[in-house]
Amino acid sequence: MQEKSKIIGKLLNVDCRATGIGSMPHTDINYVCDLILDKCPDIPFWPQLPRVDPRENMIIQFSENLPYLKLNSEKKSIHYEDVADREDRLLRCYDYIVSNDYDYFKLSEDYARGFYPLLEKSKKKSNLFIKGQVVGPVTFLASIEGKEKALIYDNVASDTILMFLGMKGLWQAKQIKKIGKIPIIFYDEPYLSSFGSAYFPLEKEKIVSMINNLVDFIKEREKEILVGIHCCGNTDWGMILETKIDIISFDSYGFSKYFVLYADEIKRFLERDGIIAWGAVPTTEYSDSISLEILHQKLDETLEVLVKKGLDRRLLLRNSLFTPSCGVGLAEEKISEKIIDLVSNLSGYFV
Repeated sequence: MQEKSKIIGKLLNVDCRATGIGSMPHTDINYVCDLILDKCPDIPFWPQLPRVDPRENMIIQFSENLPYLKLNSEKKSIHYEDVADREDRLLRCYDYIVSNDYDYFKLSEDYARGFYPLLEKSKKKSNLFIKGQVVGPVTFLASIEGKEKALIYDNVASDTILMFLGMKGLWQAKQIKKIGKIPIIFYDEPYLSSFGSAYFPLEKEKIVSMINNLVDFIKEREKEILVGIHCCGNTDWGMILETKIDIISFDSYGFSKYFVLYADEIKRFLERDGIIAWGAVPTTEYSDSISLEILHQKLDETLEVLVKKGLDRRLLLRNSLFTPSCGVGLAEEKISEKIIDLVSNLSGYFV
């Protein structure tokens, strides 16, 4: 806890608390890395570039070296292979995990073309932090069909894949620390927006356990790190606020009215040094009519609702970051740049 408090103190002392979710629509890698370092100078994020290569799709990107999953380049997807030595492959992967062989879990340049130049360019900058991202275990497991049903129903595969994705985040963290920066790793969980529906296979206790196990796994191996979770839809925020996660990132532009219903849980989360990343600039709902003043007013109204429910405004602002509501990989390049610019400027309003 003391190590976390020191990192939080450094993070919340930066001038610009803007960062991004991950995906960008650009194909000029040097250009987009320079853009990110300019607009998010204190917490730059490495860009996922799905238009450069389909292997940068969030599910595919973090599947590299995972046993019995095969890439289908034509369909731009991965699928389960029913192989006879399935258990042996899982055991070999598990051996790499328990021996902390981080290089086995690296993101190669073919799968993450924005990672390496962003880190290289950051060496010359004064930023203390770099944000990375990994697909979350719930979303990953629920998105891939196993032999008969989704892998999320396979307890053996689920446990191994959760650690596998933990190692993907840790490998990033090790590379970020090598250049003297502090890692912030978000786990992207869009599938959690289905929680509570008939199509969602897991109970609340299982979700909390998976998130907590992931955080524990990472922090047992790396103390100087912050771990976040991003969900771009609505979910049971009380459930997420109860976990050990350091940062909760959500679409505050679209879903604040639901988030503020959990005022007591938010208060406890902030009091234990939790951070809220407000996705205050819309991505899919973006239009040129959305001004900085409108976004400032909308977020300010959300903060006032929480203040009226007993939260301290200074604590809310102290423990805040600012992001787009989701990744901007599907937007036009110029639109994505306007969105990132609005996030950067909005941070200046509140910090």
